[in-house]
Amino acid sequence: MRKKISLKEQLRLGQVFAPCIWDCVTARAAELAGFQATVLSSGALAWSMLGMPDLGLLTIDEVVFATQRIAAFSSVPLIVDAEDGYGESPLHTYRTVSRLAEAGAMAVMIDDTTGIRGWERQLYQDSRLYEVIGEESWLAKVKAAMKACEGTDCMLIARTEAKFKYGMDEAIRRCRHAAELGAPMTLAIGIRGMEDCRTLAAAVPGSKMYPDVKSVKGVPDIELDKIKPMGFDLVTLHFMEKAVEYGLMDYAFENFKNKSTVYSDQHDMGGLGQKLPAGSFSTYKKWLDLEQECNKMR
Repeated sequence: MRKKISLKEQLRLGQVFAPCIWDCVTARAAELAGFQATVLSSGALAWSMLGMPDLGLLTIDEVVFATQRIAAFSSVPLIVDAEDGYGESPLHTYRTVSRLAEAGAMAVMIDDTTGIRGWERQLYQDSRLYEVIGEESWLAKVKAAMKACEGTDCMLIARTEAKFKYGMDEAIRRCRHAAELGAPMTLAIGIRGMEDCRTLAAAVPGSKMYPDVKSVKGVPDIELDKIKPMGFDLVTLHFMEKAVEYGLMDYAFENFKNKSTVYSDQHDMGGLGQKLPAGSFSTYKKWLDLEQECNKMR
């Protein structure tokens, strides 16, 4: 089997555009569309596994399990949101990143949020109460994560969420210090638009990630080719949650109303069904071919 290209290699080839996913089917959709990598979003995974928003209730075992399944199935690099490292100590972070790298993650995000869990976490996300740990504690986790990545295809993305409460200057300072420690890539959650990109790029050296491109009144908040020279080598986006919700409910409403599957059976998805060969969302054929080959030896 051909060795899967790593995210490090993809980044050397150029800017990477990666959607947030949560399972093998959404990962496959990203591949079929031409995306060069995917992001296992903790929020999307919580929605899929628990039917809840991102309340910090996922366990590291659940995240490792999802990583193993998706990384083994998908042919493109998987980036994993590992939140705060699933513990307060740098040793928690080291073990978390080690496990995710072994599971097949090609990059891991470690942030500076606290261990707040449950509905209180949702309240903090919706207000200026949003809290982060001290910079020294976060940088200790950054160092632990980089140590865990040594000798693997996995890389660290040092992620700060300090902007929400403390502003851009604090986010810049943390990103700069993480880059100075040797973090391969930094991420300031909360930046939005070209002006924030220019401000961050002027103060923070090295490779950076732009979090979740969005649009306002039909206009994207950034243009990928314009932020690439500023060092934004990785750009992510959320859209599959809405796509799945819409498609599921459209078919569900129509089939329930008609008391049959005529609507979904005849629906050509705007012609998309003709572009995708049967079985596009699965790699089962290689397994059938393997079984047939093995049976010939009996």
